Amino acid sequence: MEGIIESLGLNGTLVAQIFHFIILLVFLRVVAYPPIVKMLEQRQAIIANSVAAAEEERKQAEALRQSYLADMQKAKEEAQAIIQQATKAGEAQAQQILEAARAEANRVKENALQEIEREKEKAVAELRDQVVTLSVLVADKIIGKQITQNLQHGLVEEFIKEAGDLPC
Repeated sequence: MEGIIESLGLNGTLVAQIFHFIILLVFLRVVAYPPIVKMLEQRQAIIANSVAAAEEERKQAEALRQSYLADMQKAKEEAQAIIQQATKAGEAQAQQILEAARAEANRVKENALQEIEREKEKAVAELRDQVVTLSVLVADKIIGKQITQNLQHGLVEEFIKEAGDLPC
């Protein structure tokens, strides 16, 4: 072997270094590389799991976001429905108030008309009484004597009939 080494122009130190390098490579391959490879595979698995977990959390967050958006849309629609109901209720209440006001106005008008009619009847009755009194006085002066009760009553009735035909 020394002959081969010398024919190649290699010295013994170089050959020893090559031999030691080969032994070192074999030693590293047997002893050091498996734990390093195992550690790298574990690290790769951890990273892959982290990426998968992050992706899953992203999907959950997106689903939660969609759920919140749907809830917000539903709340918005409910609020709109409540506003519409309140508007309708307000309009209905306004209509009821208007109808009540109209009814009250009609009632007041009817009461006023009835009061006017009562006052008119009262005035007509007073006027009749005054006319009767004046008629009796006029008749008493014209006739110059005392009118009997029956005669007075007949004259008053006749006068009232005539006065009733006149427009008031």
